[in-house]
Amino acid sequence: MRQRNSYSRIVQDPVQWEEVSKGKKIQLFHHCIEKGISTFLVDLSSSASYSHDLGTAFSESGLSRDQVQLIACPGRELREEEEILTRVEKILDLLDTDYLDLLLLDFEAPADVLLNSTEKLRARGKIVELGILKKNFGELRDTSEKFPASATISTFSFTPAAFKSLTLAEPASSETTQMIIPESSTWENEHKELKLLAQKYELRPKELLFSWLLQHRAQYHTVIKGNTETGIDSAYKAFHTSLIEEDFENLPKKL
Repeated sequence: MRQRNSYSRIVQDPVQWEEVSKGKKIQLFHHCIEKGISTFLVDLSSSASYSHDLGTAFSESGLSRDQVQLIACPGRELREEEEILTRVEKILDLLDTDYLDLLLLDFEAPADVLLNSTEKLRARGKIVELGILKKNFGELRDTSEKFPASATISTFSFTPAAFKSLTLAEPASSETTQMIIPESSTWENEHKELKLLAQKYELRPKELLFSWLLQHRAQYHTVIKGNTETGIDSAYKAFHTSLIEEDFENLPKKL
């Protein structure tokens, strides 16, 4: 198994890969690895559109399990211990793997149920780390000492207000990985100042915003979707484009 906190800065959610053939899925796995994207998220909290074909494609890709990190959100409706254990086994079967690097929970189940089920999963070698979906964190706030989270994940809206709100965001502790799932939008394509600044870096407006997120001092790990090499390349390009300090500081003010 891998060492802790070794997730790639770009995380691929393969939910839209269900629309392509097994051969294409294999190509996408390899393309992600070539671009340094080694972490994959299966999010059953927002979609049930994953099939065992995904695990089959990974098994037949020739990639080593040590080359990737697999993350899963098991779903928001789970409230009983057996439901959680069964759902994790289902995810492992879906991905054709023996363990998850990170299990992200949203805490709708009672604290004692979560504690007991996750202890069993760890004892059986089914999970390495535990994390939380931040928007539902309050239910376990009082038991955080018993339930240390090594990662958080939350949805982030691509809006001017959202970007401005992140200007004061600070890094989490060195033991915690912060992940963001950007929600799609279209406003940035019509924003004149943003378009001009993006042209300066030979990026599209959304790529510029993506680059800003990845350059943020909070060291966010950003989730992408899509089922094309072009989308992967776009995220890779944004990640490897460094904004000068003046542009980084002024971008939220211009939105």
